Amino acid sequence: MKQFIASLSLFLTLSAAAQQKITIDPSARHQTMEFFGAADAWSGNFVGKYWAPERKAEIADWLFSQEVDASGNPVGIGLDIWRVNLGAGTLEQADADIYPYQRRAESYKTVDGKSYDWGKCAGHEYFMQAAKDRGCNQFILFSNSPLVQYTKNGKGYAPTDNASNLKEDCYDDYADYLVDVTEHLMDKGFNIPYISPINEPQGDWNTPRQEGSPWRNGEMFRMTQELDRALGRSSKFDHVRILLGEANRMKMLYTNRPKMFARFENDSLECPGRQLFIFFDRQSPYYVGGLKHIENEFTAHPYHDHFTSADLREVHRLAADEFRKYGVTYHSSEWCLLPVSKQYGGITADWARGNHADMQAALMMARIIYSDFVDTDAVSWCYWKGMELKGDHALVSLHATDGDIHKGGHATPNKMLWTLGNFSRFIHSGYVRVAVDGADDLDTLAATAFISPEGDSLVAVFINSSFEDKLVELSLPKALKKKISSVSSYRTDARHDLAKTITGQGCSHTIGARGVTTIVIDLQK
Repeated sequence: MKQFIASLSLFLTLSAAAQQKITIDPSARHQTMEFFGAADAWSGNFVGKYWAPERKAEIADWLFSQEVDASGNPVGIGLDIWRVNLGAGTLEQADADIYPYQRRAESYKTVDGKSYDWGKCAGHEYFMQAAKDRGCNQFILFSNSPLVQYTKNGKGYAPTDNASNLKEDCYDDYADYLVDVTEHLMDKGFNIPYISPINEPQGDWNTPRQEGSPWRNGEMFRMTQELDRALGRSSKFDHVRILLGEANRMKMLYTNRPKMFARFENDSLECPGRQLFIFFDRQSPYYVGGLKHIENEFTAHPYHDHFTSADLREVHRLAADEFRKYGVTYHSSEWCLLPVSKQYGGITADWARGNHADMQAALMMARIIYSDFVDTDAVSWCYWKGMELKGDHALVSLHATDGDIHKGGHATPNKMLWTLGNFSRFIHSGYVRVAVDGADDLDTLAATAFISPEGDSLVAVFINSSFEDKLVELSLPKALKKKISSVSSYRTDARHDLAKTITGQGCSHTIGARGVTTIVIDLQK
């Protein structure tokens, strides 16, 4: 009996010690969120044009729906913005050599470039309308390359790796094109608050793998000026903001990579690094602060800087210092899996074989989202491709009939989709990130929390990267505890896809191993 009592006492002691106290303080507030999103890239146009209505609708539901099924499980992840690719027109080029062809993109220009054909890009517009029908009526128009009619080599990729492919006498033409398309889509009822005219200016775009162009800082500045001018032709564009940057890694915000520096002839002014200084320091010749359609905000892609959790957080914190120095707001506008992800455990052999139910990659994404929010105060977060053949880099995997995307096919959601949904489905515009103490380890347990603008909902997202469940006790202010009307939880792991689950009672919850859990606390006003 004594032995039993001793064993029970030890069990209770260990159980108590295993419980992790998480303090959430809604009075300590950080950034206000703007949106979560993804991009149609090039695949959206093919699927929107050629796939069966029920298959297209299924994909749209996964991406945009805010409905729940009969069991209370979310039907989709409720994205509240959609990035729309304004292609360079490589799809219609008789001599286009971008491979695979599914990465070629259509434009609204006729092949000769002399007029518009507003019946084109119908697939893109299908998903815009599908998003709008499901409650998402915000769109970012982004471009990877200038129109082929305006490029130096007549291609959608560049002849060099250290200068823009845009002809010197076509900056104004390209800006007018972007605004003409914006007007066309606005006239169709779509809300276009953002245009992003340049993508990854640091990239090596001199091979035909997709549309793209490098840009010098001076060229970016000139293009931004021309787009600002073009938007100024009518008051209907007063609300439209130019999203500047789309840097291909966070380090470009505060330093120059040696190899890239050499590519740009060691020119500290023209090399597209130190970009927050280049564009937001009042002493810089490329200061954009005086442009009407520019606000103090910058976009970047958190690629390549996270071989360990420590690396990730160090880079993000250094970038945050730079953002604070210049008073600039950060948008995390693109991330996806890349082949190099296997170097830091992001892609398992199972994933590479097409098992996109594997959680390793999804957990890596969740950790990046966490660092973007907590370490860099990002106000938005967008995945790269919403859909793609094979789906290695996408939220939704496309399986084309006979391998031909023109023949239709079927789609399957990836773990990336549902993991992003642990954030995007419950955190929307106006939500404010609040202080969390007691869970800040990306390799074990990390938690972040947000409160709704009305103060009637508190959302906490837990990332458990460890191989064991975590018992947590949420500590809330007494005044807040009295307002609790209901608590719901949603889990994504190897066996669950944003499933409504029972994690505990009151403020005590079990956070499952190798997964992401969202706890939604509804409050009385």
